[in-house]
Amino acid sequence: MSEYADEWFSRPIGERPEGPVLTSVWPTGRASVAAQLDDDGYHDATGTDPALMAPAVARYAIAALTRPGGVVLDPDCGAGTTVVEALRCGRHAIGLTGQRRWWRLARANVTATKARGVFVDGMVLVLDRRPGTAAAAATAGLTGRVDLLLTTLRPTGPYGDLTGALDRLNQLLMQYRSLVRPGGHVVITCPPLRHPVRHDLLDVPGQIALLGSTAGLAPVARCLALTATVRRGRAFTRATLAQRRAAARAERALGHPVALPAHHTVLVFRADPDAAEPAPALSLPLPPAPRRRQRRVRGSRPDGARPETTVGAAA
Repeated sequence: MSEYADEWFSRPIGERPEGPVLTSVWPTGRASVAAQLDDDGYHDATGTDPALMAPAVARYAIAALTRPGGVVLDPDCGAGTTVVEALRCGRHAIGLTGQRRWWRLARANVTATKARGVFVDGMVLVLDRRPGTAAAAATAGLTGRVDLLLTTLRPTGPYGDLTGALDRLNQLLMQYRSLVRPGGHVVITCPPLRHPVRHDLLDVPGQIALLGSTAGLAPVARCLALTATVRRGRAFTRATLAQRRAAARAERALGHPVALPAHHTVLVFRADPDAAEPAPALSLPLPPAPRRRQRRVRGSRPDGARPETTVGAAA
């Protein structure tokens, strides 16, 4: 177990926080990701996100590390499962993405969730290339107010651009680290990844741990979020067809059996562990209303002058 489990069990029952214990192994593989998305009413296109965080994993982290009314941020939210699960847990949620495709899908998932009676604030912002977009999101009254920054590593390309994904993660941590309140947490998940040629397992969690330490975060736990379940003494890995084919290639190259992936690694960091006082209650700022373009309408006065009257017109 992690140190959080030891601390949780050492407290009197009345002083234990609500939610699951942050143990070393998370029981998040009881249903496949497809079944989770279907059961929870996500948009049909949500499963097309190649680096999707399983709703069960997001829900476990949020319930274990935050309290109702807290603020959860995913700075690379993809299809928005983290944002949706935060709303369902009664937390305020903010999702950021640099692609309009995911922005539209995440907004659709958030809108559908709020339509079902969620009464906490949630928003999804797209960070495009316009100057000041990211800066505006980072300074929208959220500095030191986020209780949990929760995201996943997002390799891109046919074989996964791991170097680019790690560079992007480093930028995100450096840019949004200041939003996490003292004593708040940063949680990053990643699947097992193999070298595309040698097929050996890469130490991606170790590289993520180094990025977190470089960003000034204190590592406190390394957990396994299960993507498999055991029924009648048999393990069901729920591996995708692509994962099974990759394992078969690795077996041929290495000459010995290769296990199918059955978990994601979860790295838990803490921000300013010596100052753990929560931030005051927060009401998330609403997105700015559309600016109104001013046009001039000329009138007449008794003296023949034609003064200008300002009339607002929606942009």
